Amino acid sequence: MNSNTATMCSLKLAGVSRAFGAIAAVDSVNLTLDAGSFTAMVGPSGCGKTTLLRMMGELEIPSAGQISRSSGTVSFCFQEPRLLPWRTLLENVALPLELTGVERHERLERAARALALVQLDDAHTRYPHQLSGGMQMRASIARALVSRPQLLLLDEPFSGLDEITRHELDAELRALWERERFTAIVVTHSIPEAAFLAERVLVFSPRPARVVADIATPMIVRDARAWTSDALAACVREASTALLHAIVEARR
Repeated sequence: MNSNTATMCSLKLAGVSRAFGAIAAVDSVNLTLDAGSFTAMVGPSGCGKTTLLRMMGELEIPSAGQISRSSGTVSFCFQEPRLLPWRTLLENVALPLELTGVERHERLERAARALALVQLDDAHTRYPHQLSGGMQMRASIARALVSRPQLLLLDEPFSGLDEITRHELDAELRALWERERFTAIVVTHSIPEAAFLAERVLVFSPRPARVVADIATPMIVRDARAWTSDALAACVREASTALLHAIVEARR
């Protein structure tokens, strides 16, 4: 994968809104996301974060406003791994390349490299039912990375995992991003996870989603000590305070 951020994907959102009939999901969001950046979005359940993520990936169309995105490959990683049970791990990861007509030898070779990135290079011939939940999510990330995306969109990818496995995968995802420097955007309900993963945490109001805080996290050292560090705690406090204030204001 290319680590040159000049070839990565940047996004600019200008007055982006999305409504479903009479229900406003996203309201007048203005953002600039630099190429090679890692951004986390947090907010109440159902506030519109996933809708915004889907618009960034062109799976939804804004009702108003505009999203400008530099050219580049986009990959998604969802809450569930969605692996095909009748295919081996290697074949599952190679599937996006198969669907775009990449020759078999090349796609399997690239799938093997992607599995190595997520520490699954010894599990090529195993089937999804033979894998733990954490291993399945690693495979899902490998499948998202196999097409060498410039933009990786993640929608609560680790929400169904236990805390220890989740911390392990957070560390692996952060290390992958530091090494590969694709542009990454993650939706999560965990403010500590957002602070650990991303350079920037965006806090959204209850529906319709509006940005109520934009918090930089450069002071956090991403290792095992980060979870109990003062720097991460300070970021969590700032984001939590903004979120609680937004919820109180929405109820008035």
